[in-house]
Amino acid sequence: MSIKRVILISLFCVAMLFAAGKKAEAAFPYDMEQKPVMAASIKSEKVSVYEDVSLKKLLKEVNGSKLNIEAYRVSGKSIYGKYTSGKESGFGWFSLDTFVVDPDYKNVYATVRDGMYIYTSRSFSKVQTTIKKYSGIIVISKKDGDRQVICDKKDHYEIGWMTAGAFSNTLLYDGREKQTVADGIYEFGCGYQDDKNGGAKDQTAMEGYQKYTFKIMHITQNKYYIQNTEDGKYLSVVFQSVSRENAAKGKMGSYKLCWTEKPEEVRGQFELQRLNGAYTLQNVSSKRFLAEEKDSADSVSLTLFTGRSDIGSHWRIHATQKMSNTKKPFVITQYDPEWCATPYGGGGCMGTAGCGILATVNAVYALNGQYMDVMELANYAVKKNYRIVGSGTDDGIFKAAAKKYGKKYGFAWDGGSGSIDVLKKKLKAGDTAIVHVQGHYVCISDYNKKTKKYLLLDSNYLPKRATSAFGDWIKVDRLLSGALESQYFYFFKLSEK
Repeated sequence: MSIKRVILISLFCVAMLFAAGKKAEAAFPYDMEQKPVMAASIKSEKVSVYEDVSLKKLLKEVNGSKLNIEAYRVSGKSIYGKYTSGKESGFGWFSLDTFVVDPDYKNVYATVRDGMYIYTSRSFSKVQTTIKKYSGIIVISKKDGDRQVICDKKDHYEIGWMTAGAFSNTLLYDGREKQTVADGIYEFGCGYQDDKNGGAKDQTAMEGYQKYTFKIMHITQNKYYIQNTEDGKYLSVVFQSVSRENAAKGKMGSYKLCWTEKPEEVRGQFELQRLNGAYTLQNVSSKRFLAEEKDSADSVSLTLFTGRSDIGSHWRIHATQKMSNTKKPFVITQYDPEWCATPYGGGGCMGTAGCGILATVNAVYALNGQYMDVMELANYAVKKNYRIVGSGTDDGIFKAAAKKYGKKYGFAWDGGSGSIDVLKKKLKAGDTAIVHVQGHYVCISDYNKKTKKYLLLDSNYLPKRATSAFGDWIKVDRLLSGALESQYFYFFKLSEK
């Protein structure tokens, strides 16, 4: 639904429209000419001031230890503005590393979950300013765990420092890592000849593993161990060399699939890559793909193929249980730099109007661990006229999304209701729910019968809703009045295997 302009949208959303340029330039707010960036020099020696952006026409040199700037522009690795250094003042261009520790650092857009101090330097001896809970910042440099950041004040921005401890304890990433599938327990099946809608004409379980389910163990971004939940062993791939005699005959070695009890002994990690409605499992080191190979009508073996086109079959994974993480809920936010500034249907961007889309993505992720393509769903909503400019997203998108993408992402439509009792019943049965509250959509992914609380996931956490980006266990009274007063519930369930 359409919402009020989000906190610090100049940092989180519109600035991303200009992020296609150089890293250093993209790290700064887009509206510096109206709201300048205040910064102190990090250099103590003499600093050169230039007339031009290319830093070739020297204007003068000033004392770096007393240098401050009110900056209006950043171009490449140059920064321009009004400076003061002791009794000297004027306008000019500076090398950006005069004020920024690492101009090549890949900036991160973030939100603080609590009020905190910003310091003038890494000595942390002097507080420069304070920022409020749920304020936005841009991390522009990192040094030994400490972060140099840009924070927003009423009529300007400021560059300062936060400690490593404050960073780890109070900072929230909005561009956080998103896994193709959540860590958890899944059944693996192998589908042959995937059709264009993401289905499989012939879908069989792996013959050797048909009694088992598997746990995906996340290692690095999109890299996984696959662990058998029956015996606790991990899937490993070992290269088998050939004898000298066979090598002399020109024979090559081969790869063998085996199991090991210790993850550190695993030979090869796997990367899951979505391919329409299924996945490929690629060994990271060998770059070969894992697949079933039919030796005969009754025999199936596992092998590694050199490319996707050689496989002939793709893996299907199905959650064996609801995947909602109730201790550390994962909330995918509207602020994420990956799509925050992307226009949504000709009026507004995903950061300001994408709550219906993100509520759907969060509901599916909590249901079965499948990470939907956010912009694929948003573009579909626009194409089918579910995007209402100036208002938000029509609730018809939820049933339509299940029909369009249910097979691909493993979920199904399970109806709607305005009843809290129906909500509780559906959650107990394993559903997740999208909830229409005042001017907004959120997700409710679970119910705790002991505490009688609901787990709410809000993609646009604001003080007026008293929510956070970490999930919130709330009592039913908050669903009956106030900013979270529920008007209707839309339910998803696990799809049939």
